[in-house]
Amino acid sequence: MMKTSILSRLKQIFGRKVYHRNPLILETETDGFIYGEITDHFDFDEEEGCTFGDGFVQAPNGSRAGLIWAVSDEPYLKTCIEPEDGRWGVYNVGFVKPIKTMDDLKCNFKTVLPMIKEAYNKAERGK
Repeated sequence: MMKTSILSRLKQIFGRKVYHRNPLILETETDGFIYGEITDHFDFDEEEGCTFGDGFVQAPNGSRAGLIWAVSDEPYLKTCIEPEDGRWGVYNVGFVKPIKTMDDLKCNFKTVLPMIKEAYNKAERGK
């Protein structure tokens, strides 16, 4: 009976968060924001690394937003889906280089993080 209670509680906790089946990449944590992986960033589509994919970001309060990224000459963040129940939006994001190493992923995340923070703050103000 206790086993059932624990499983029910875990489903309650994790069932509320979008992207709950996808891992957070703890090495990317910056100012309480953490990148989460949907597509495998180390499954390279080009010789120079992974040039596009899907991920998400978790804010310091545990809320999340989706990220659809591609390599771009300049970093950018554009709203794809406005904030809704369960997430503070989905965004198209420009990473500045292909991902071949964890350092590449951390660099890309930190490059777009100021724009992500701005989108997060805007979504929070709109509540």
